[in-house]
Amino acid sequence: MGDDTQALTVEQVAAYLQETPDFFIQKPEVLESLQLSTAPEGTISLAQRQVERLQNKNSQLHEQLHALIDNARQNTELQSRVHQLCLRLMDAHGLENLLPMLVSELKKEFNADEVALRLFYSGDTEPALPTLSGNIRQLHADDDSLQKFDGLLAKQQPVCGRLTKAQKEILFAKQADEVQSVACLPLGHEPCAGLLAIASYDANRFHADMATDYLRFLGEVIMRLLRPYSHHNHGK
Repeated sequence: MGDDTQALTVEQVAAYLQETPDFFIQKPEVLESLQLSTAPEGTISLAQRQVERLQNKNSQLHEQLHALIDNARQNTELQSRVHQLCLRLMDAHGLENLLPMLVSELKKEFNADEVALRLFYSGDTEPALPTLSGNIRQLHADDDSLQKFDGLLAKQQPVCGRLTKAQKEILFAKQADEVQSVACLPLGHEPCAGLLAIASYDANRFHADMATDYLRFLGEVIMRLLRPYSHHNHGK
């Protein structure tokens, strides 16, 4: 009688082991018949390769976890600082004290290089502001330049990251080319009291992944602090 036994190819064995990864767990006695040796010089064994892959994946997961923890810690600390900032602003008396304090405090708390504040007004007469230093200006609510910010103002949400060249020129003039990243927020809504931009010369300082809840809260607080002066001026 002929021998009907067919020899298995290496490919067939490999395919079977891939389909049955727990084979050696089910049949540990088979391991006793295997010839195992250290990997040839200049190469690594499959076990070593698997360990290295698992170690690399574990390291990546640790890095991601630490990044999340650091980000959460930074957001918590920033939320606390914004709360204290709002309390200090509420203690300011008059625009001549409030607005300069706002600019200087934002630069300090956000480690910013520039702060721009644009206050909106309506009507035919521009309200009189006290003499102030810093990048603080008034714009009519229908000023054509504000069309560049239609998207931001329509969303009524803070935006962190990059602004267009035209937007930076409106807010920062001569410093526009130096500004690389910005946290830009509308000051309230219905109506919006103005636009506040906190800027850095570092492209990575403000980015799209940053939490913006505290910025939205800050915008609402500033809008309410400015509202009494705005109503008073418009009533003249």
